Amino acid sequence: MTTTRSARVLSGLPRTLALVGALSAPAAAASDVLTPPAFHGTRESPAWLSLRLGTGPSGKAQSKVEPEVGAPTWVRLNLSLTATWRRYCARPGVDSCGAYDRLPEEDQLGDTSDFRSSYPYLGLALDVEVLPLARATPSVLRGLGFKLGAQRGFSNSDVTLTGDGGQTPVREVSATDTAFTAQAMYRYYFRFGTTRPQQGYVGARAGIQTRAFDVEQSTDNPLTGTHRVFPSVAVDLSVPLFSSVRLDASGGLLLSPKPGHSPEADGGRRALEVRDYGTSVSSFGWSAELGVSGDIWGPFGYEVAWHLEHFKDSFSGPGTLTGWNNGGAAEETYSSLHAGLIVTY
Repeated sequence: MTTTRSARVLSGLPRTLALVGALSAPAAAASDVLTPPAFHGTRESPAWLSLRLGTGPSGKAQSKVEPEVGAPTWVRLNLSLTATWRRYCARPGVDSCGAYDRLPEEDQLGDTSDFRSSYPYLGLALDVEVLPLARATPSVLRGLGFKLGAQRGFSNSDVTLTGDGGQTPVREVSATDTAFTAQAMYRYYFRFGTTRPQQGYVGARAGIQTRAFDVEQSTDNPLTGTHRVFPSVAVDLSVPLFSSVRLDASGGLLLSPKPGHSPEADGGRRALEVRDYGTSVSSFGWSAELGVSGDIWGPFGYEVAWHLEHFKDSFSGPGTLTGWNNGGAAEETYSSLHAGLIVTY
């Protein structure tokens, strides 16, 4: 009995093993499908995924270029509030007002004129700078452009005339100050700093300027003002001090800024600016500017600057005023404070 039972168990074992093998084969096949393939190294990301992640096809990260502070722009618009002070003096028979004032009182003969601003001439100034190649590939030509400017101020001023008969009472008259500028310019830009580079520049300008001072015409006010049209040249320097502050300076020469010249027709009135003091005149002038500017937010910035223009006229020959038998000298100075808003594009 025992032997027979053992034989049945042995005879059923192969069936059991065969059944287990048949059931395990599909599971193994399914397991092969679900099991991920073995790791064989890094795979290259698709090009579209590389661009979205800010990397190139090689997998290297592309660095983001920060815009440099002070880099040239196509257009720079500066709208400023201005306060201008004017001084004018005319003295016969000498080469400067100071030389006449140092003479003994008994030698100070002839008519003299003094004009000073009791209050500043308040007004507006608009400057436009255009650099057409500013955004081109960095080259020496990107600083080539032009500048246009206009300024106008209004105020009341005190006028006194001194002659052989003594000094006239102080008169208050209305006056206007007007200036225009049209210049070609070139700037060479250089870099400051390493973490976030800033750009400064040195430059030069050349063109035409006008300066006109008109005094209210009245019977008791013989002053005619001054009107000048002249070539000018200037050099500029801009140095960044901080990310939002830069130092700006310029100096220029005003070439032959003779009085008695005006862009518009005047019926001969401008000739009196020379005829009163002599038969001919030679003139020279200079200008200077010092200020700070910087960025506020986005395309907006600021500028605060002090402008100075000085003219000196040397007259020769006899004039129509008393004591102006052999010419004399006149000096005119404009001092202006500008504070304004800058917009760049």
